[in-house]
Amino acid sequence: MNRRFVIGDIHGCSKTLKKLLFETCQVQKEDSIYFLGDYIDRGPNSKKVIDRILKMKKQGYNVYPVLGNHEVLLLDSANFVQNHIVWFRNGAKSTLKSFGINYAHEFKSKYIDFFRSLPHYYLLDDYIIVHGGLNFSADNPLEDKESMVWIRDNFVDTNKIGGRKLVCGHTPTPIDLIIKSLQSDKIMLDGGCVYYGRHPGLGYLVALELNSMQLFFHRNIDI
Repeated sequence: MNRRFVIGDIHGCSKTLKKLLFETCQVQKEDSIYFLGDYIDRGPNSKKVIDRILKMKKQGYNVYPVLGNHEVLLLDSANFVQNHIVWFRNGAKSTLKSFGINYAHEFKSKYIDFFRSLPHYYLLDDYIIVHGGLNFSADNPLEDKESMVWIRDNFVDTNKIGGRKLVCGHTPTPIDLIIKSLQSDKIMLDGGCVYYGRHPGLGYLVALELNSMQLFFHRNIDI
């Protein structure tokens, strides 16, 4: 079976992403590469992260990015200028700077089209790939799209999702707890890459290969 990688929150750390993909994981075009959202904000070069994903798609890599809450904030700001302040409080400044613009409505159409095209989740035979998680208090958790990008609840009812496990980002998690989560029904892969040097145990971009359950990670080299 071809390898299936899932990569946690990048947050503008483009150099670390390149290192993780092509040196640490040595991804190939026959691999499937899932991204867990939050490509932008806080880190130094969100534009290069997005350009990397778009370039990989164009080169024929099997790339599957999902929507994160930071992409939602960007789109909300692009749709309604009054929402700009909410996004700005959550790291928009670095994203706008990297794109050389001042407001979300100034993004080139290819970037807005990319953000708008992002699905909330991918449903695999054995896993659900989603940014934040699922609302298992709902009769059908797959209908609550808002919870998919915002929820932080660790409760999982596998009966409602066909016995699958969740693979999520969204919540910065130290490496030791990420490793522990590999044995649970909710696998956490946000290593808090952008927080390197600011919070103990964080500062890593993380990838999990689903077939072997091998964990890869690289320390932030952007900041």
